[in-house]
Amino acid sequence: MTGFIGSPAPADGVRCTITVPREIVNADSVFVVQWTIGDGERVAAGSVVCEIETSKAAVSVETAESGYLRHHAAVGVDVPIGGVLGYVMADAVSTPPSSPPPQASGGEPTAQNISAKARRKIAELGLDLALFAGLGLVREEDVLAVAAQRRGTAVEHDARGPFRVEALGPVQRRVARAMQQGVASVPVSYLERSVNLEAVKHRARELTAESKVIVSVVDLLVSAVAKASARFNRFNAWFVSETDIRIFESVHVGVAVDVENDLFVVVVKSTDTKDIRTIASDLRKLQYLAQRRRLTVDDLTGGTITVSSMIGHGVHRFQPLLFPEQSAIVGITDAQADGTAHLTLGFDHRLSNGSQAAAFLAAIAEAFTS
Repeated sequence: MTGFIGSPAPADGVRCTITVPREIVNADSVFVVQWTIGDGERVAAGSVVCEIETSKAAVSVETAESGYLRHHAAVGVDVPIGGVLGYVMADAVSTPPSSPPPQASGGEPTAQNISAKARRKIAELGLDLALFAGLGLVREEDVLAVAAQRRGTAVEHDARGPFRVEALGPVQRRVARAMQQGVASVPVSYLERSVNLEAVKHRARELTAESKVIVSVVDLLVSAVAKASARFNRFNAWFVSETDIRIFESVHVGVAVDVENDLFVVVVKSTDTKDIRTIASDLRKLQYLAQRRRLTVDDLTGGTITVSSMIGHGVHRFQPLLFPEQSAIVGITDAQADGTAHLTLGFDHRLSNGSQAAAFLAAIAEAFTS
């Protein structure tokens, strides 16, 4: 995903303060993956200076000004939304502000005591910085030693027999954290409904032939979800607290897109106001950008309800997890031998009861198949 721009911040010698964009939603913090320009090196305005990750996307951060880059946040730490990543200084000798850099939990080493080769190897192996706490200066050989130690963990402590330890990568760690928080805090219920997927596929082929835009089954489902959400607005909402819910006036449908084992949820804005050809065109553009990892903040934020598809995966039943700060998600399975597929609705039971959810799912199915 392409660039966020650092925020100008006048200060002695500071031309630009590079911060985590506040446009990022559904996350409290981001993970610093790597700095693409070294500490103290010359940088041009508009250059990508570092890579950060949320639970759903990798983000390239740009600078708004030219000057000399100074790192503030270390590779491997979590930085809160709006937090400082680094500074662009007017010259190579100016000292950046002295506020303490963000630290990962557990007293992990900072960028100052991890060599560049060690940082690259830590990222490559997907190791947690907490493993190197207390080691002083961390070199590449230290990283390899820790990795070897983890691979050689004694097996006698597990009655199930031999095993190997494999570290989760940074993206998956954040996905796991977000999903765990969502499952723990939201009472999600599920309903299913059968639909004739072959008839929907036939309709998609007809619409494709009539226009210059390829219309897919997922496009038709996105359109159906948008239409039904406009009628049943409790499913286009967010449970903010025990006293308040936020009902969104516009429907912005997110669509889960897998790209080389990374998950992006791209967002079709104002979906309820668009015809099927416009929705299809918007989704083709978003999928193209996702494949090339050129998505922008706007492409990935602002969703009010999400669609997830298992078409083409041979899956006939699944329960998609609710996306943070939303109240519903709609899944579609592959067709069975008789041509039927299952629409699955996951919903926040605090906002809606079963009969309301059944009516909402019936409205989606009717719009999807008609």
